[in-house]
This record gives sequence, C-alpha cells and structure tokens, in this order.
Amino acid sequence: MHLIITGGHSGMGLELTKKLLGEGHHIGLIVRSEKRREDALHALGHADELEVFLADLSKRGDVQAVADQVNQNWPRVDGIFNNAGVLLDQRYHAESGVELHLEVNAISPYLLTTALKPSLDKSDQPFVTNTATGGLNRRKSIDIAEYKKPTQKFKKLTGSYLDSKMIQVLLMNHLDEAWPEVRIVSVNPGAIKTKMTSGSGMPGWLRPLRNLFFLSPERGALSLHNAAFSSKYEGSGIYIDSGKVRPMQYKISEAEIQEVLAVD
Repeated sequence: MHLIITGGHSGMGLELTKKLLGEGHHIGLIVRSEKRREDALHALGHADELEVFLADLSKRGDVQAVADQVNQNWPRVDGIFNNAGVLLDQRYHAESGVELHLEVNAISPYLLTTALKPSLDKSDQPFVTNTATGGLNRRKSIDIAEYKKPTQKFKKLTGSYLDSKMIQVLLMNHLDEAWPEVRIVSVNPGAIKTKMTSGSGMPGWLRPLRNLFFLSPERGALSLHNAAFSSKYEGSGIYIDSGKVRPMQYKISEAEIQEVLAVD
C-alpha cells in the first residue's frame, strides 16, 4: 500500500511508521522541517519504501503544496494517517489567524485529506485514520467562534486542545458522509508517553501520572494500526475510544464547516 503519515517522525507516529515499513508498505512522511526529515531518516534508515515530504501543517499553503506533490508523483494513496498534532502551553495563532490547536489538529488534516482525494480515488479500498483523544462522544455542543479566537482563560489539555480534537472528528465524520467509497475512522489511542505529553503543554499535576500510567508509543501505534486494518472495527465514520466504537452526539453542519475554515 501507498500510505501517507503526518507526525510519523517521532513517538507513536514513529513506531507506526516502523511497523508499516516492516509490513512492506510504501510510506510518505510529512514533517515540518529539514531537521525532522534528518531525524526520521536517522531513526528509520534510507529505506527504498520511504519518502519524506516537508510541510508546515500550520500553513494552509504548505498543506496544499505537499498534497500537490503527492498527487503528481504517486500512483495512488491507499491510506492516510492524520497523526500530527500540537499540545501547547499557551495561546498561539496560526498564519490564518485561527487558534493554533484548531488549525493544526483539526483544519490541517481536513484540508490535507480533501486535497489528497484525487489520489485516494485511485485506490481500491482507501482509508483515512485520525488520531483523536478521549471522551469526545460525551460532548453535546460546540462553539466555533470561541474555538477560533478564544476569549476565555487558557486551559492546558482540557481547553483548546480538546476543542480542536472534537472539531477534527466532526469534520472527518462529515467527509465520511460525502465520501462513501473512503473508510474514515478516528481513534483515541490512549494516554501515550511521547515528547508531547512530557512537554510544557501538559498540566503540571498530570506529569507525575504520565510516568506511572501512560502507555508506550508502541501501544499507541498498535491502536492506530488496528483502527485502520483490524476486522474488529466495522463501518466508517466511527470514533473509537477505549477499544470500542462510541457514537458521537454532535453532527457538524455545512455552515459550521465554512465557519471553521474561514480565515480571520
């Protein structure tokens, strides 16, 4: 298979990339910088089945440009793993003016996936697997204006980060309705020991628990792999949390999608 992975150069994404390369798939990693490209090649080796593309996923022009590269040079895309994400210690805004969690964690994978649709259409059984987070099925409302330009006090993990993951799943579920030929799955891989969960974006009280209870990157990678390939999970447009399919209680509208995507 020809597979695209974002955030595949470190942590859980790196373990997923290793597993997929070991299975003989052709992998295209999308990374942000030349240093990350070198880190990926150092960790994975200069394998014939590995290509590394450069794109800053906080910039919509870069997202479109890297999709154009893939569409022009690959015979097809059989699957996309939208795994890249940010967990920040304070409020930042992307080039678009949108809050950075929302831009990178939700809008970017949506735009990348839609831009790669011509290549997905060339596959017999295309799929898209998205790295989500837990508890999203319990949320019954969204506030797009607040998510895009928050006015409330910044909250680590449970604020803009959680909001962005909610929007990510809603956007992908909407794509699922429009694309019956593409299997789209969002999965919470669990709390994983990665650079992101050890960084300044994590609440201080949670960091000691991370060392004791968080899962290994290999376990997280297995959750993503199973969501994509295991026969355990049937259907499309599904959200998997704690190993079970959980129905979402909110459905995003076309008008809300346009509001999410609008540049401020």
